[in-house]
Amino acid sequence: MIEIKKILVPVDFSEVAPLVAKWAKDFAKKLEAKIYLIYILEDLTGLESIYIDQQILINLEKELLEGAKKSMEEFVKSNFSDFEDLEIIIKSGDVVEKIIETATEKEVDLIVMGTHGRKGLDRILFGSVAEGVVKNSPIPVVTLNPYRGLKEKLL
Repeated sequence: MIEIKKILVPVDFSEVAPLVAKWAKDFAKKLEAKIYLIYILEDLTGLESIYIDQQILINLEKELLEGAKKSMEEFVKSNFSDFEDLEIIIKSGDVVEKIIETATEKEVDLIVMGTHGRKGLDRILFGSVAEGVVKNSPIPVVTLNPYRGLKEKLL
């Protein structure tokens, strides 16, 4: 049987992220697995074609990364205070690519992620991150739909 000792959990700080985190944490506890909690800041290089000073983009990315670090600290404090085997990762770039790249680098055994973070126009414009990871990952992926019963079970 395959051992699951390393789990990558991408988070987006949406309202459903705590539900996915709780499920992943409970699962990791049962398996005695380490969790790699990752947040990917969407790549801003697509904005380079707009007439914006390059320094503004550089400063914006720095500000966004600082904000992500603070959000991650709060997220960990709220959702992982009772879990010790945790590594936090914050990167910027293409979200799907960076999730898969990190999972491969860290040699994780499983990726656990929610199927619904963004909604509406954001989902149409940016696509589904979960769908991209499932389609392209060489590592098994467990997806959780927090709107289909998971919410009630975890609360």
